[in-house]
Amino acid sequence: MSADVYVPLRTFVVTVEFFSGEVRYASEIYTIDAVNWYRAEQAAIALSGDSTYYRPDIPAPSRTAVAQATDA
Repeated sequence: MSADVYVPLRTFVVTVEFFSGEVRYASEIYTIDAVNWYRAEQAAIALSGDSTYYRPDIPAPSRTAVAQATDA
C-alpha cells in the first residue's frame, strides 16, 4: 500500500517564441501552474499550438519555451 503524495503546484511565467527557420517573428507569455519548470514549458508549448502566430503557411515553423518561477 502506498500513501498519497501531494506535490504543490508552482506558478511559472513561460515565454514561447515562434520561429520561421532561424528567424524569430513573435512571442507570447503564458502563466502556468505546474509541478516544475519542465511541465510548465510543455503546457505552454501545447497551448501555443492554438496561437494565431502558429500557422501552417509559415515556412519551417518551430517554437521554444522558457519558464521562470514566480515564487521562490
